[in-house]
Amino acid sequence: MRIIPYNGEENLEDIESLSVIIKAVPFENSFVPAFFIQSPEEEYPMSLDELNCLMDGVEIAHKSIDHIIAFLLQQSFDRQDKDIKDEDGEF
Repeated sequence: MRIIPYNGEENLEDIESLSVIIKAVPFENSFVPAFFIQSPEEEYPMSLDELNCLMDGVEIAHKSIDHIIAFLLQQSFDRQDKDIKDEDGEF
């Protein structure tokens, strides 16, 4: 897999290729994942390379979300530790 930075000169939505959209959809007081793969036109010729690239992108997104979750959890633990220390009169 080759990863290159996106230069931002062209709007990603203007590039005609496959895309994956993943959303957190509200469901029964929580969320469920919903996704779909979208092609730019009805008769779009998909290739295995393009689908593999999307899979790589999903894996990269997964790792990024894992890092965000770990960061949020660490913040929560740090806040709880601080609250406990403040209650004990320690600092």
